Amino acid sequence: MTATTHRTAERRALESAAHRRGVKAVARYFIGGTWYVGVWFWAIALAVGALILWIMHRNDDVSIEAVGGVAGSAKFFLFVMGIILPLMTIAVHVASGGTRRSYTHGLCIGAVVSGLTFGVASALVKWGAWSLFRDAGWATEPELGQLYGDGSQVGLVILVEGIFCVVYYLAGMVVAAGFYGFGFLRGVLLVLASLVPVVVAEVFLRSGFFGDALARVVGLDGTPVGLAVLGGAVGVALAALLLRVVLRGVAIRPVEFAASASG
Repeated sequence: MTATTHRTAERRALESAAHRRGVKAVARYFIGGTWYVGVWFWAIALAVGALILWIMHRNDDVSIEAVGGVAGSAKFFLFVMGIILPLMTIAVHVASGGTRRSYTHGLCIGAVVSGLTFGVASALVKWGAWSLFRDAGWATEPELGQLYGDGSQVGLVILVEGIFCVVYYLAGMVVAAGFYGFGFLRGVLLVLASLVPVVVAEVFLRSGFFGDALARVVGLDGTPVGLAVLGGAVGVALAALLLRVVLRGVAIRPVEFAASASG
Protein backbone atom coordinates (compact mmCIF):
# COMPACT_ATOMS: atom_id res chain seq x y z
CA MET A 1 0.00 0.00 0.00
CA THR A 2 2.86 2.31 0.85
CA ALA A 3 4.62 1.48 -2.43
CA THR A 4 1.41 2.12 -4.37
CA THR A 5 0.90 5.46 -2.64
CA HIS A 6 4.50 6.38 -3.35
CA ARG A 7 4.15 5.51 -7.07
CA THR A 8 0.92 7.51 -7.27
CA ALA A 9 2.55 10.53 -5.66
CA GLU A 10 5.55 10.17 -7.97
CA ARG A 11 3.31 9.98 -11.03
CA ARG A 12 1.38 13.05 -9.94
CA ALA A 13 4.61 14.95 -9.38
CA LEU A 14 5.82 14.05 -12.87
CA GLU A 15 2.47 15.05 -14.39
CA SER A 16 2.53 18.33 -12.48
CA ALA A 17 6.08 19.09 -13.63
CA ALA A 18 5.17 18.28 -17.24
CA HIS A 19 2.11 20.52 -16.96
CA ARG A 20 4.18 23.42 -15.67
CA ARG A 21 6.72 22.98 -18.47
CA GLY A 22 3.93 22.93 -21.05
CA VAL A 23 2.26 26.04 -19.62
CA LYS A 24 5.58 27.89 -19.46
CA ALA A 25 6.50 26.95 -23.04
CA VAL A 26 3.16 28.12 -24.46
CA ALA A 27 3.10 31.33 -22.42
CA ARG A 28 6.67 32.20 -23.41
CA TYR A 29 5.96 31.56 -27.07
CA PHE A 30 2.86 33.75 -27.11
CA ILE A 31 4.39 36.59 -25.12
CA GLY A 32 7.59 36.54 -27.17
CA GLY A 33 5.79 36.08 -30.50
CA THR A 34 3.30 38.83 -29.74
CA TRP A 35 5.99 41.34 -28.87
CA TYR A 36 8.27 40.24 -31.73
CA VAL A 37 5.57 41.37 -34.15
CA GLY A 38 4.27 43.98 -31.72
CA VAL A 39 7.46 46.04 -31.91
CA TRP A 40 6.73 46.57 -35.59
CA PHE A 41 3.10 47.34 -34.85
CA TRP A 42 4.09 50.12 -32.45
CA ALA A 43 6.73 51.47 -34.81
CA ILE A 44 4.16 51.72 -37.61
CA ALA A 45 1.47 53.10 -35.26
CA LEU A 46 3.78 55.86 -34.03
CA ALA A 47 4.83 56.70 -37.59
CA VAL A 48 1.18 56.89 -38.65
CA GLY A 49 0.37 59.08 -35.65
CA ALA A 50 3.24 61.44 -36.48
CA LEU A 51 2.12 61.62 -40.11
CA ILE A 52 -1.46 62.38 -39.08
CA LEU A 53 -0.27 65.12 -36.74
CA TRP A 54 1.90 66.67 -39.47
CA ILE A 55 -0.98 66.67 -41.97
CA MET A 56 -3.44 68.09 -39.44
CA HIS A 57 -0.99 70.76 -38.32
CA ARG A 58 -0.43 71.86 -41.90
CA ASN A 59 -4.21 72.19 -42.27
CA ASP A 60 -4.50 73.99 -38.93
CA ASP A 61 -6.99 71.41 -37.62
CA VAL A 62 -5.31 69.37 -34.87
CA SER A 63 -7.21 66.70 -32.91
CA ILE A 64 -5.74 64.55 -30.14
CA GLU A 65 -8.27 61.83 -30.96
CA ALA A 66 -6.78 61.33 -34.42
CA VAL A 67 -3.20 61.22 -33.10
CA GLY A 68 -3.60 59.33 -29.82
CA GLY A 69 -6.26 57.08 -31.31
CA VAL A 70 -3.60 54.90 -32.95
CA ALA A 71 -2.82 53.54 -29.47
CA GLY A 72 -6.43 52.37 -29.18
CA SER A 73 -5.93 50.10 -32.18
CA ALA A 74 -3.65 47.82 -30.13
CA LYS A 75 -6.59 45.66 -29.09
CA PHE A 76 -7.50 45.00 -32.72
CA PHE A 77 -3.92 44.01 -33.47
CA LEU A 78 -4.05 41.52 -30.56
CA PHE A 79 -7.37 40.16 -31.79
CA VAL A 80 -5.68 39.26 -35.08
CA MET A 81 -2.66 37.80 -33.28
CA GLY A 82 -5.06 35.72 -31.20
CA ILE A 83 -6.38 34.17 -34.40
CA ILE A 84 -3.02 33.54 -36.05
CA LEU A 85 -0.75 32.21 -33.29
CA PRO A 86 -2.93 29.34 -31.97
CA LEU A 87 -3.28 27.88 -35.47
CA MET A 88 0.51 27.70 -35.62
CA THR A 89 1.02 26.01 -32.25
CA ILE A 90 -1.82 23.81 -31.01
CA ALA A 91 -1.02 20.66 -32.99
CA VAL A 92 2.70 20.96 -32.30
CA HIS A 93 2.07 21.40 -28.57
CA VAL A 94 -0.02 18.24 -28.30
CA ALA A 95 2.31 16.26 -30.57
CA SER A 96 5.17 17.22 -28.25
CA GLY A 97 3.39 15.69 -25.27
CA GLY A 98 1.46 18.70 -24.05
CA THR A 99 -2.19 18.60 -23.02
CA ARG A 100 -5.20 20.76 -23.81
CA ARG A 101 -5.14 21.85 -20.18
CA SER A 102 -1.54 23.07 -20.27
CA TYR A 103 -2.18 24.70 -23.65
CA THR A 104 -5.26 26.53 -22.34
CA HIS A 105 -3.45 27.74 -19.22
CA GLY A 106 -0.48 28.87 -21.31
CA LEU A 107 -2.76 30.75 -23.70
CA CYS A 108 -4.49 32.55 -20.85
CA ILE A 109 -1.21 33.55 -19.21
CA GLY A 110 0.20 34.67 -22.55
CA ALA A 111 -2.92 36.71 -23.29
CA VAL A 112 -2.93 38.38 -19.87
CA VAL A 113 0.77 39.28 -19.86
CA SER A 114 0.76 40.42 -23.50
CA GLY A 115 -2.49 42.35 -23.07
CA LEU A 116 -1.42 44.15 -19.92
CA THR A 117 1.99 45.09 -21.34
CA PHE A 118 0.30 46.38 -24.48
CA GLY A 119 -1.98 48.33 -22.16
CA VAL A 120 1.09 49.94 -20.59
CA ALA A 121 2.43 50.80 -24.05
CA SER A 122 -0.94 52.29 -25.05
CA ALA A 123 -1.02 54.39 -21.89
CA LEU A 124 2.50 55.70 -22.56
CA VAL A 125 1.57 56.65 -26.12
CA LYS A 126 -1.60 58.39 -24.95
CA TRP A 127 0.32 60.19 -22.20
CA GLY A 128 2.94 61.27 -24.73
CA ALA A 129 0.25 62.64 -27.05
CA TRP A 130 -1.42 64.43 -24.14
CA SER A 131 1.89 65.98 -23.03
CA LEU A 132 2.69 67.11 -26.57
CA PHE A 133 -0.72 68.71 -27.04
CA ARG A 134 -0.62 70.38 -23.63
CA ASP A 135 2.82 71.88 -24.25
CA ALA A 136 1.73 73.08 -27.71
CA GLY A 137 -1.39 74.71 -26.31
CA TRP A 138 -3.76 72.45 -28.25
CA ALA A 139 -6.95 70.93 -26.85
CA THR A 140 -6.19 67.78 -24.86
CA GLU A 141 -9.77 66.61 -24.25
CA PRO A 142 -10.80 63.71 -26.51
CA GLU A 143 -13.82 64.28 -28.73
CA LEU A 144 -15.21 60.79 -28.14
CA GLY A 145 -16.61 59.75 -24.77
CA GLN A 146 -14.63 57.18 -22.75
CA LEU A 147 -14.11 56.01 -19.18
CA TYR A 148 -10.97 58.11 -18.57
CA GLY A 149 -10.82 61.83 -19.25
CA ASP A 150 -7.50 62.07 -21.09
CA GLY A 151 -4.00 60.61 -21.34
CA SER A 152 -2.88 62.23 -18.10
CA GLN A 153 -4.77 59.57 -16.09
CA VAL A 154 -2.02 57.03 -16.72
CA GLY A 155 -3.03 54.47 -14.09
CA LEU A 156 -6.64 54.30 -15.25
CA VAL A 157 -5.58 54.23 -18.90
CA ILE A 158 -3.32 51.24 -18.19
CA LEU A 159 -6.19 49.39 -16.52
CA VAL A 160 -8.72 50.16 -19.24
CA GLU A 161 -6.48 49.56 -22.25
CA GLY A 162 -4.87 46.51 -20.62
CA ILE A 163 -8.22 44.86 -19.97
CA PHE A 164 -9.37 45.67 -23.49
CA CYS A 165 -6.22 44.11 -24.95
CA VAL A 166 -6.61 40.93 -22.87
CA VAL A 167 -10.28 40.50 -23.79
CA TYR A 168 -9.69 41.05 -27.50
CA TYR A 169 -6.68 38.69 -27.50
CA LEU A 170 -8.68 35.93 -25.82
CA ALA A 171 -11.62 36.53 -28.18
CA GLY A 172 -9.30 36.08 -31.16
CA MET A 173 -8.09 32.80 -29.66
CA VAL A 174 -11.70 31.61 -29.33
CA VAL A 175 -12.27 32.38 -33.02
CA ALA A 176 -9.12 30.47 -34.00
CA ALA A 177 -10.03 27.44 -31.86
CA GLY A 178 -13.59 27.49 -33.18
CA PHE A 179 -12.68 27.37 -36.86
CA TYR A 180 -9.82 24.96 -36.17
CA GLY A 181 -11.90 22.43 -34.27
CA PHE A 182 -15.47 22.81 -35.50
CA GLY A 183 -15.37 23.90 -39.13
CA PHE A 184 -16.89 26.89 -40.86
CA LEU A 185 -20.53 26.95 -39.74
CA ARG A 186 -19.98 26.29 -36.05
CA GLY A 187 -16.88 28.46 -36.24
CA VAL A 188 -19.06 31.38 -37.31
CA LEU A 189 -21.32 30.76 -34.32
CA LEU A 190 -18.28 30.86 -32.05
CA VAL A 191 -17.27 34.17 -33.62
CA LEU A 192 -20.61 35.52 -32.43
CA ALA A 193 -20.06 33.93 -29.01
CA SER A 194 -16.61 35.53 -28.76
CA LEU A 195 -18.25 38.93 -29.15
CA VAL A 196 -20.11 38.52 -25.84
CA PRO A 197 -17.08 39.17 -23.55
CA VAL A 198 -15.95 41.90 -25.97
CA VAL A 199 -19.33 43.66 -25.69
CA VAL A 200 -19.28 43.29 -21.89
CA ALA A 201 -15.85 44.95 -21.72
CA GLU A 202 -16.83 47.66 -24.20
CA VAL A 203 -20.03 48.53 -22.36
CA PHE A 204 -18.35 48.84 -18.96
CA LEU A 205 -15.04 50.38 -20.02
CA ARG A 206 -16.56 52.61 -22.74
CA SER A 207 -13.89 52.85 -25.41
CA GLY A 208 -14.11 55.85 -27.71
CA PHE A 209 -14.75 53.67 -30.76
CA PHE A 210 -18.20 52.31 -29.97
CA GLY A 211 -18.20 51.26 -26.31
CA ASP A 212 -19.45 54.62 -25.04
CA ALA A 213 -22.39 54.55 -27.47
CA LEU A 214 -23.26 51.00 -26.35
CA ALA A 215 -23.06 52.05 -22.70
CA ARG A 216 -25.49 54.89 -23.32
CA VAL A 217 -27.92 52.54 -25.07
CA VAL A 218 -28.05 50.16 -22.08
CA GLY A 219 -27.87 52.94 -19.48
CA LEU A 220 -24.41 52.13 -18.08
CA ASP A 221 -22.62 55.27 -19.21
CA GLY A 222 -22.71 56.63 -15.64
CA THR A 223 -21.15 53.54 -14.02
CA PRO A 224 -18.54 54.43 -11.34
CA VAL A 225 -14.93 53.76 -12.33
CA GLY A 226 -14.39 50.94 -9.82
CA LEU A 227 -17.51 49.07 -10.93
CA ALA A 228 -16.64 49.69 -14.59
CA VAL A 229 -13.19 48.13 -14.17
CA LEU A 230 -14.79 45.18 -12.36
CA GLY A 231 -17.19 44.78 -15.29
CA GLY A 232 -14.22 44.75 -17.66
CA ALA A 233 -12.60 42.02 -15.54
CA VAL A 234 -15.82 40.00 -15.88
CA GLY A 235 -15.37 40.28 -19.65
CA VAL A 236 -11.86 38.80 -19.28
CA ALA A 237 -13.19 35.93 -17.16
CA LEU A 238 -15.96 35.19 -19.69
CA ALA A 239 -13.47 35.14 -22.57
CA ALA A 240 -11.10 32.80 -20.68
CA LEU A 241 -13.97 30.48 -19.73
CA LEU A 242 -15.23 30.39 -23.32
CA LEU A 243 -11.73 29.58 -24.57
CA ARG A 244 -11.43 26.73 -22.08
CA VAL A 245 -14.79 25.25 -23.10
CA VAL A 246 -13.99 25.46 -26.81
CA LEU A 247 -10.51 23.93 -26.48
CA ARG A 248 -11.85 21.02 -24.43
CA GLY A 249 -13.93 19.93 -27.41
CA VAL A 250 -11.30 20.46 -30.10
CA ALA A 251 -9.95 17.46 -32.00
CA ILE A 252 -6.22 18.04 -32.50
CA ARG A 253 -4.96 17.69 -36.06
CA PRO A 254 -2.37 19.37 -38.29
CA VAL A 255 -3.51 22.71 -39.69
CA GLU A 256 -3.90 23.04 -43.45
CA PHE A 257 -4.23 26.78 -43.96
CA ALA A 258 -5.60 26.44 -47.48
CA ALA A 259 -8.53 24.47 -46.17
CA SER A 260 -8.86 26.01 -42.71
CA ALA A 261 -12.25 27.56 -43.43
CA SER A 262 -13.81 24.69 -45.32
CA GLY A 263 -14.07 21.96 -42.67
